[in-house]
Amino acid sequence: MTEGELKEKIKKMYDDGKSIRQIAAEMGMTYSKVRRMLIEQNVKFRGRIADEMVKEIIERGKKGESANKISKEMNMNFNTVLRILRKYNLVKRKRKLSPNETMKIKTDFEQGKSIYQIAKEMKISTNLVVYYLKKYGVYRPSTHELSPT
Repeated sequence: MTEGELKEKIKKMYDDGKSIRQIAAEMGMTYSKVRRMLIEQNVKFRGRIADEMVKEIIERGKKGESANKISKEMNMNFNTVLRILRKYNLVKRKRKLSPNETMKIKTDFEQGKSIYQIAKEMKISTNLVVYYLKKYGVYRPSTHELSPT
């Protein structure tokens, strides 16, 4: 088999869905040699994201959608979406709560609102509510007394 035929065979195997590692094992070659041959054949590797998808991620990021929401709806890896958003400076930073907001958490809890209600109203996580309640010494998780046996 000539080198040209070998390259064509490797290209066909890759186009048929085999991984570079599978091709290398089957052909008795190294991963890097197979990869180099595919590059010489101008093969577009599957790991790349289509330009249309990148554009959609950027557009949705500009609208203010979170990386988590985009990744779930587009069925993509969260880190891939986050990397693209970071590249175009579209990542939303976590907002800090103002002293007034943290005091509101405390007063609402003291007035009988549940942690869940406070979180829902303020559009923050229940964990963040608990964090500030503990910080102010208002919240102590109930502990069940152990029996002496």
